[in-house]
Amino acid sequence: MLEQGEIKESQLVTATREHFIKKMAEGNPVHNWFQHHVEQVQKWALKILDYYPNIDREVVLLAVWLHDIGQENKENLATHEISAEKEARRFLGSNGVDKEKIDKVAHCVRTHRCKEGVMPESDEAKILAAADSASHITDIVYIHMLNDGNPKEEVLSKLERDIRDTQSLPKPLKEQIIPLQNAWRELISVFPEQ
Repeated sequence: MLEQGEIKESQLVTATREHFIKKMAEGNPVHNWFQHHVEQVQKWALKILDYYPNIDREVVLLAVWLHDIGQENKENLATHEISAEKEARRFLGSNGVDKEKIDKVAHCVRTHRCKEGVMPESDEAKILAAADSASHITDIVYIHMLNDGNPKEEVLSKLERDIRDTQSLPKPLKEQIIPLQNAWRELISVFPEQ
């Protein structure tokens, strides 16, 4: 029997994870920690999925491994969700995935940043967006941004967007990260200027 938060991974999800790892290794990403980041997003997605047993788990997990694949080239950083959607459609199509599932995954990938006019509409897309943002709050993304020379105001703005995008988390999970949100605000405000 599977433990809570575990699933038997489909061959397609496994192939997608391997594709992501290969693309990042062959590309020119801004950072070398994207695999770690996506693994953290998957952990959050699985926690969230425990609260929603009727959601298409495979769609969510495919989207997890494809949402940042557009960052394999650092020139795509600002619009990586567009490149990622194209690659998701190409990769899944080349693996014989039906159009309906491709469209669902592509929607998740394209909307994971919750930009105005491009917001997640499906439950799967909302789960991906929340998992991505929660993973930032429970990892060291903001430290990387600060060490890369991003202004504190920009990093605080990213934190606030991540907090906004975790509002759809189930209440017990949302309550777990509230202390971290406050700690990040404090840490960012006192982080030494470069």
